[in-house]
Amino acid sequence: MFTSLRKKFPAAIIQNHYPTSLESTKIWFANEEEDEFIGIDRSEITQEEMELLHCLFKEIINPSGSINDSPDSMEWFNFLYKNGPMPSNIDGEFRIIQFSMKESLDQLLLREAFQHLLPLNTILVLQDDNMGLLIEGKNEWNLDEEQLLSISHVIESDFFVSLSYFIGQFHEVPQFPLTFKYERELFSFSRTVQKQAFIQSVVTVLPEFALHHLPLEWKRQIFTKVADTFQEDSELIHTVKAFLEHQSNISQTAKKLFMHRNSVQYRIDKFIEKTNIDIKTFQGGILAYFACLNFQSDNLHKKE
Repeated sequence: MFTSLRKKFPAAIIQNHYPTSLESTKIWFANEEEDEFIGIDRSEITQEEMELLHCLFKEIINPSGSINDSPDSMEWFNFLYKNGPMPSNIDGEFRIIQFSMKESLDQLLLREAFQHLLPLNTILVLQDDNMGLLIEGKNEWNLDEEQLLSISHVIESDFFVSLSYFIGQFHEVPQFPLTFKYERELFSFSRTVQKQAFIQSVVTVLPEFALHHLPLEWKRQIFTKVADTFQEDSELIHTVKAFLEHQSNISQTAKKLFMHRNSVQYRIDKFIEKTNIDIKTFQGGILAYFACLNFQSDNLHKKE
């Protein structure tokens, strides 16, 4: 499979053994099914191409981890990326907040910036020049979305970089290697389809991730009637999606859309009549939400 990438990256190195030198000028990916490895010059690859490759292949992380020079950072780096032993001094549940930047930033500068902004017991683990982890034990002072945005604003104003986050779930540490694998995949997926969202989580990404992996034929059979309804009335999807995202509350939906609540009610009733999906029920709401995501995805691809 990597051979076909040569058309896009002529200078790429393709080999059948693990790379012995992981120089900073190249980024390496592994095709584990065929035991292949490819090294691409960082200067030749865009951020969007990087994100796509992350969805398809496993990136090989530089095993040195030298920038993670604190004992805690080194232990977590080795545990998560090198199958090392569990970190010491762990008690209770922990979570991983992944972050990435569209632009690269020197790791020393990035570490110094985060260390001045993070709560005392938060562990910073850097992966490379534009990705890293914030590791938190469960307590009453855990970072929330507002705090993460505040940290982002400071770093963005100082270094002119844009951050995005994926807030993981709390787990016992022995579960982390497998949990982290799935959360990394979700974060990588979210950066390719939800580029305007700065903070993501399992809750926000999983619906679209599940829809993405639904067979095309199933989507056609399940969502065709809803898609036809949205094609007939292009404004209807905005009303339905806002209604579902505001806990099926007519008044909140009307406020969000700057509409009279009677107009919202009329549109909701119209959707139910056209599709036979009662979005006032929990199950009907789930189906309709997936249909909205599918319609938006299809029309985005058509525009592109």
